[in-house]
Formats: sequence, structure tokens, C-alpha cells
Amino acid sequence: MPPRLSLSLAAALVVLAGCSSPIPPPDANEPAVPLATPTVQERQPPAARLVLDLVPPEVSRVTVTDFDQVAAELGVTERSSDLDAEQRSEFWRRAEAETVLLADGLLRPVQARLERDFSIGQEDVEWEARLFDDAGREVGFVLAWSAMIDPAVVQRAVRAGVGPLRGATVLPEQSLVLSGAATEVDEPWGGEQVVDLVDGSATSTYLEIGCVDEPGADSWDELEAYTLSFGSILATARLGTGRDDLFERLAAGTDEDGFGAGFTGGAADPSTGRLGFEVVSPARAAALTLRRQLPFAACAG
Repeated sequence: MPPRLSLSLAAALVVLAGCSSPIPPPDANEPAVPLATPTVQERQPPAARLVLDLVPPEVSRVTVTDFDQVAAELGVTERSSDLDAEQRSEFWRRAEAETVLLADGLLRPVQARLERDFSIGQEDVEWEARLFDDAGREVGFVLAWSAMIDPAVVQRAVRAGVGPLRGATVLPEQSLVLSGAATEVDEPWGGEQVVDLVDGSATSTYLEIGCVDEPGADSWDELEAYTLSFGSILATARLGTGRDDLFERLAAGTDEDGFGAGFTGGAADPSTGRLGFEVVSPARAAALTLRRQLPFAACAG
């Protein structure tokens, strides 16, 4: 049986007893009892959770891929290792073709062993983050597992040293696996300047402290940090407020051979420090982002 945590369902039966006398109408002078307003607990965007809690200061770049959000964009209502091989293959085919993936699933190469020995798999991972140093070397990762997966099973896979899980750390109460530089921290990564650049849900998010080491215009403001997040067809770059160079930076990303192969259009909002683009090729947009071929994020000349 798959290692799902058992869910206990309590059923409450309310017995209405009949009575012989009629129920009196409410007193018109009594104030009406307000109806309870249902509250919905919003899911914290993975990128926000990551920069607040799990990235140390020596990290320079981070990618976050939210597979739950990818499934939502594709209209996939069920995604877990319980799916058969054909269903899983179809999900990944569509995800790669129709959404921007900055990670293709760290555990997919060891899927067969995870399924055989532990009855878990890549499809049980809600989101995945990769951490890089300033030279672009990957220095750690974070995996967030579905709450339906027993952390003890994940811990056994870690102890067995399955693929990239070898030497990782499991945080059972948070359903997280940390590896390499990833660790619990007391201060947000990059300080408030990065926290302010992470907002809302996204299929994938790229975050960087600093700027792309290509010279931009002398008139540009310095860029201390930026993020680029993706929805189904739109990409939003956040560079921070109080900038006078947004329209110039927007105009820098118009070439057809480079940036234009993955993105088109463009809009600038100086009041929020955002740039918006339309994604014309998810795969190319992902490749350009990972290679940091992002003209709008160049350092000032």
C-alpha cells in the first residue's frame, strides 16, 4: 500500500427531536446573529517561503519550479506516483511543451527505484528549488513533498542513498528535503530587497542577487537583485521600485535571435518596478533564463 498518511474522517450526526409547540419567531428587536465568514488559508508561494527560510547568504541564484502550479495550469487534477506510467509520461510531455520549467524533476532519473522500494516518486514532489553560487555551480536543492507522503518513508530513501537524496536532510514537520547549501536560516536571503520581489503564484521563478554581467547603458540604474516569474503565457520581471530605467531596459530585450526567441511584446510599470513579457516558446524561455540571457537584467554600463 502506498505510504500515504491515514486520514481519519469524523462524522457528526445531529438528531432533531420533534416538539409539540411551535417555534416562536425571532424578536425583531434583537440584533441578527452575523453569518460566519468562511476563511481560506492561502498557500504561500514556494519562492517566498524559500527566500524567507531556507537559502543562506552565500547563494547567488535560485530557481523554483512549482509542479503543483504547473498541474493547475494544465488542468491536471491528480498528480502523484499513483498514476500509471502513461499518465505520468503525458503530464511531463505537456509540462515541458506548455509551461516554463526551470527544473525537470530531480528524482525522475531514479523514479523506478523509488517506486519499487519506497512507493514514492517525482510526482509526489510539490515544488523543487535549485541553489547556485555566483559562478553558476549548483550548490544545493530543496524538495517539498506532498503532505500525503509519510516523511519516514522519505527518510528511508535518504538513508538508502537513492540518487540525489544521498546525504540530504529531512525536515519531517515541514515535508521538506534539504541538500547541500540549503539550510534553515534566521534572516531572509538577500534581505527585504529580495522578499519584495517575490509575489504571487508562478509555475517557475528565477531569483538572482546582483545583475547579469553584461554591460548595459550608462544611464541605467544599478540592479541589486531581480526575479523573473512565469505564468501560463506571461513572464513578469521584478526589478524593484524607484527606478528610472525600466523603459530602457524593456527596449533592450527585442532581438529575435536571442531574447526574442523565447519572449515577445513587453510592458513596463514604473510604479511597481515590473516588466511584463509574453512567452512565445516555453522551452526557449526556460533555456534563456537558465543561461541568464536576459538583456533587461544587465548591469549598468
